Amino acid sequence: MSMPDVLIVDDDRLLRTMLKDALADVPCNVREADSGDAAIIAIAEKRPQVLLLDLIMPGKSGLDLLKTFSEHGPAMRIVVISSLDAESLVQQALKDGAHGFLSKPFHPLDVQNVVRAALEAAEGAP
Repeated sequence: MSMPDVLIVDDDRLLRTMLKDALADVPCNVREADSGDAAIIAIAEKRPQVLLLDLIMPGKSGLDLLKTFSEHGPAMRIVVISSLDAESLVQQALKDGAHGFLSKPFHPLDVQNVVRAALEAAEGAP
């Protein structure tokens, strides 16, 4: 069985690197996309089991992408990342199909835990 795929979508290169480093101990392939458009292409090439999605990006926002990607069903778990942890935004993201929320700044263990949980949930999805 091949290792699961995790796609990090964030316009901040440093943040993508921090997320990738945090996932070094999680058995998965990590790919990166620096924009919504790049994420759409990456998902079309190979759908990840877990998508780490920044909400605030130029062009297509994370909320726009969330609505699009949540149509892929439960086999792709979406974890939203944002420095805006307003309760209304979190609720909107969860309503639109997110399976989890990571608030910036985050601790590497929080990243590992949320991705491990999402991978386990994706494994059990139809």
